[in-house]
Amino acid sequence: MTSAQRLEDKVRKLYESKNENRAEWADWLWRNHVVVVADYATELANRFYASADLSRTAALLHDIADVKMQRSDENHEQESLNLARQLMSEAGFGEEQIKLVVDDAIKFHSCHGSDRPKSIEGKILATADSLAHLKTNFYVFATWAFGKRGETLDDVKEWVLKKIERDFNSKILFDEIKEETLSDYETIKMLFSR
Repeated sequence: MTSAQRLEDKVRKLYESKNENRAEWADWLWRNHVVVVADYATELANRFYASADLSRTAALLHDIADVKMQRSDENHEQESLNLARQLMSEAGFGEEQIKLVVDDAIKFHSCHGSDRPKSIEGKILATADSLAHLKTNFYVFATWAFGKRGETLDDVKEWVLKKIERDFNSKILFDEIKEETLSDYETIKMLFSR
Protein backbone atom coordinates (compact mmCIF):
# COMPACT_ATOMS: atom_id res chain seq x y z
CA MET A 1 0.00 0.00 0.00
CA THR A 2 1.38 3.44 -0.93
CA SER A 3 1.59 6.44 1.38
CA ALA A 4 -1.29 8.04 -0.53
CA GLN A 5 -3.47 4.94 -0.14
CA ARG A 6 -2.67 4.69 3.59
CA LEU A 7 -3.56 8.34 4.04
CA GLU A 8 -6.87 8.04 2.19
CA ASP A 9 -7.80 5.06 4.37
CA LYS A 10 -6.94 7.02 7.55
CA VAL A 11 -8.98 10.04 6.43
CA ARG A 12 -12.01 7.91 5.54
CA LYS A 13 -11.85 6.22 8.95
CA LEU A 14 -11.66 9.61 10.71
CA TYR A 15 -14.82 10.80 8.97
CA GLU A 16 -16.55 7.48 9.66
CA SER A 17 -15.59 7.57 13.36
CA LYS A 18 -18.23 10.29 13.89
CA ASN A 19 -16.43 12.25 16.61
CA GLU A 20 -19.13 13.91 18.75
CA ASN A 21 -17.48 17.35 18.42
CA ARG A 22 -17.18 17.25 14.64
CA ALA A 23 -18.86 19.54 12.17
CA GLU A 24 -22.57 18.74 11.96
CA TRP A 25 -22.31 18.30 8.21
CA ALA A 26 -19.27 15.98 8.29
CA ASP A 27 -21.11 12.96 6.85
CA TRP A 28 -22.39 14.99 3.91
CA LEU A 29 -19.03 16.73 3.59
CA TRP A 30 -17.08 13.46 3.25
CA ARG A 31 -19.32 11.92 0.59
CA ASN A 32 -20.33 15.01 -1.34
CA HIS A 33 -17.39 17.35 -1.01
CA VAL A 34 -14.09 15.86 0.17
CA VAL A 35 -14.20 12.85 -2.15
CA VAL A 36 -15.44 15.07 -5.00
CA VAL A 37 -12.57 17.53 -4.48
CA ALA A 38 -10.13 14.61 -4.41
CA ASP A 39 -11.52 13.23 -7.67
CA TYR A 40 -11.31 16.64 -9.35
CA ALA A 41 -7.77 17.09 -8.01
CA THR A 42 -6.68 13.73 -9.42
CA GLU A 43 -8.20 14.59 -12.81
CA LEU A 44 -6.58 18.04 -12.86
CA ALA A 45 -3.19 16.66 -11.77
CA ASN A 46 -3.22 14.26 -14.70
CA ARG A 47 -4.32 17.02 -17.05
CA PHE A 48 -1.69 19.55 -15.89
CA TYR A 49 1.20 17.12 -15.28
CA ALA A 50 1.34 17.40 -11.49
CA SER A 51 1.65 14.74 -8.82
CA ALA A 52 -1.72 13.00 -8.65
CA ASP A 53 -0.85 11.50 -5.24
CA LEU A 54 0.06 14.85 -3.67
CA SER A 55 -2.88 16.66 -5.30
CA ARG A 56 -5.34 14.03 -4.07
CA THR A 57 -3.72 13.99 -0.62
CA ALA A 58 -4.07 17.78 -0.34
CA ALA A 59 -7.73 17.49 -1.36
CA LEU A 60 -8.46 14.79 1.21
CA LEU A 61 -6.90 16.90 3.95
CA HIS A 62 -7.94 20.43 2.99
CA ASP A 63 -10.52 20.81 5.80
CA ILE A 64 -9.64 17.78 7.89
CA ALA A 65 -10.40 19.48 11.22
CA ASP A 66 -14.08 19.02 10.32
CA VAL A 67 -13.71 15.46 11.65
CA LYS A 68 -13.23 16.77 15.18
CA MET A 69 -14.54 20.34 15.47
CA GLN A 70 -16.96 22.91 14.14
CA ARG A 71 -15.96 25.34 11.39
CA SER A 72 -16.86 28.17 13.74
CA ASP A 73 -14.04 27.15 16.10
CA GLU A 74 -11.30 29.78 15.87
CA ASN A 75 -8.69 26.99 15.83
CA HIS A 76 -10.22 25.13 12.86
CA GLU A 77 -7.75 26.30 10.23
CA GLN A 78 -4.66 25.70 12.38
CA GLU A 79 -6.00 22.32 13.51
CA SER A 80 -6.50 21.32 9.86
CA LEU A 81 -2.85 22.14 9.17
CA ASN A 82 -1.61 20.30 12.29
CA LEU A 83 -3.74 17.23 11.68
CA ALA A 84 -2.80 17.13 7.98
CA ARG A 85 0.91 17.22 8.91
CA GLN A 86 0.43 14.44 11.47
CA LEU A 87 -1.58 12.20 9.13
CA MET A 88 0.87 12.62 6.26
CA SER A 89 3.79 11.80 8.54
CA GLU A 90 2.01 8.69 9.89
CA ALA A 91 1.23 7.58 6.32
CA GLY A 92 4.91 7.74 5.36
CA PHE A 93 5.18 10.94 3.33
CA GLY A 94 8.54 12.74 3.33
CA GLU A 95 9.14 16.17 4.85
CA GLU A 96 9.29 17.96 1.47
CA GLN A 97 6.00 16.38 0.42
CA ILE A 98 4.40 17.39 3.72
CA LYS A 99 5.66 20.98 3.36
CA LEU A 100 4.28 21.25 -0.17
CA VAL A 101 0.86 19.87 0.77
CA VAL A 102 0.42 21.51 4.17
CA ASP A 103 2.38 24.77 3.98
CA ASP A 104 1.36 25.66 0.44
CA ALA A 105 -1.60 23.71 -0.96
CA ILE A 106 -3.81 23.46 2.13
CA LYS A 107 -2.72 26.69 3.81
CA PHE A 108 -3.56 28.82 0.77
CA HIS A 109 -6.36 26.83 -0.91
CA SER A 110 -9.07 29.32 0.09
CA CYS A 111 -7.33 32.14 -1.83
CA HIS A 112 -8.30 34.92 0.58
CA GLY A 113 -6.99 38.35 -0.33
CA SER A 114 -3.72 38.00 -2.21
CA ASP A 115 -2.87 34.57 -0.74
CA ARG A 116 -2.45 31.99 -3.50
CA PRO A 117 -0.72 28.61 -3.53
CA LYS A 118 2.56 28.59 -5.44
CA SER A 119 2.91 24.90 -6.30
CA ILE A 120 1.03 23.29 -9.16
CA GLU A 121 -0.52 20.89 -6.63
CA GLY A 122 -1.69 23.85 -4.54
CA LYS A 123 -3.22 25.52 -7.58
CA ILE A 124 -4.93 22.24 -8.38
CA LEU A 125 -6.39 21.99 -4.86
CA ALA A 126 -7.78 25.54 -4.96
CA THR A 127 -9.28 24.88 -8.40
CA ALA A 128 -10.67 21.46 -7.44
CA ASP A 129 -12.28 22.90 -4.30
CA SER A 130 -13.90 25.61 -6.40
CA LEU A 131 -15.16 23.07 -8.95
CA ALA A 132 -16.70 21.01 -6.15
CA HIS A 133 -18.63 24.14 -5.13
CA LEU A 134 -19.63 25.31 -8.60
CA LYS A 135 -20.32 22.01 -10.40
CA THR A 136 -22.26 20.12 -7.72
CA ASN A 137 -25.23 20.74 -5.43
CA PHE A 138 -22.96 22.35 -2.83
CA TYR A 139 -24.82 25.68 -2.84
CA VAL A 140 -28.22 23.99 -2.73
CA PHE A 141 -27.10 21.99 0.31
CA ALA A 142 -25.62 25.12 1.93
CA THR A 143 -28.92 26.94 1.44
CA TRP A 144 -30.80 24.09 3.13
CA ALA A 145 -28.26 23.84 5.98
CA PHE A 146 -28.27 27.59 6.65
CA GLY A 147 -32.07 27.63 6.55
CA LYS A 148 -32.17 24.79 9.04
CA ARG A 149 -29.97 26.90 11.35
CA GLY A 150 -32.42 29.78 11.07
CA GLU A 151 -30.57 31.99 8.57
CA THR A 152 -32.81 34.12 6.34
CA LEU A 153 -32.91 33.56 2.60
CA ASP A 154 -31.49 37.04 2.06
CA ASP A 155 -28.52 36.22 4.31
CA VAL A 156 -27.92 32.95 2.47
CA LYS A 157 -28.12 34.66 -0.93
CA GLU A 158 -25.64 37.30 0.19
CA TRP A 159 -23.23 34.59 1.42
CA VAL A 160 -23.56 32.56 -1.79
CA LEU A 161 -23.05 35.53 -4.09
CA LYS A 162 -19.90 36.55 -2.21
CA LYS A 163 -18.55 33.00 -2.11
CA ILE A 164 -19.15 32.21 -5.79
CA GLU A 165 -17.20 35.35 -6.72
CA ARG A 166 -14.18 34.06 -4.80
CA ASP A 167 -14.72 30.52 -6.09
CA PHE A 168 -14.78 31.62 -9.70
CA ASN A 169 -12.54 34.68 -9.78
CA SER A 170 -9.88 33.83 -7.18
CA LYS A 171 -9.75 30.05 -6.76
CA ILE A 172 -9.84 28.75 -10.33
CA LEU A 173 -6.20 29.17 -11.21
CA PHE A 174 -6.23 27.77 -14.76
CA ASP A 175 -7.73 29.89 -17.55
CA GLU A 176 -9.10 26.95 -19.50
CA ILE A 177 -10.87 25.57 -16.40
CA LYS A 178 -12.35 29.02 -15.76
CA GLU A 179 -13.68 29.03 -19.32
CA GLU A 180 -15.14 25.53 -18.88
CA THR A 181 -16.84 26.56 -15.61
CA LEU A 182 -18.25 29.93 -16.69
CA SER A 183 -21.77 28.65 -17.40
CA ASP A 184 -21.98 26.93 -13.97
CA TYR A 185 -20.91 30.16 -12.26
CA GLU A 186 -23.37 32.26 -14.27
CA THR A 187 -26.25 29.87 -13.52
CA ILE A 188 -25.63 29.92 -9.75
CA LYS A 189 -25.17 33.68 -9.78
CA MET A 190 -28.43 34.16 -11.69
CA LEU A 191 -30.34 31.81 -9.38
CA PHE A 192 -29.18 33.50 -6.17
CA SER A 193 -29.56 37.02 -7.59
CA ARG A 194 -33.36 36.72 -7.84
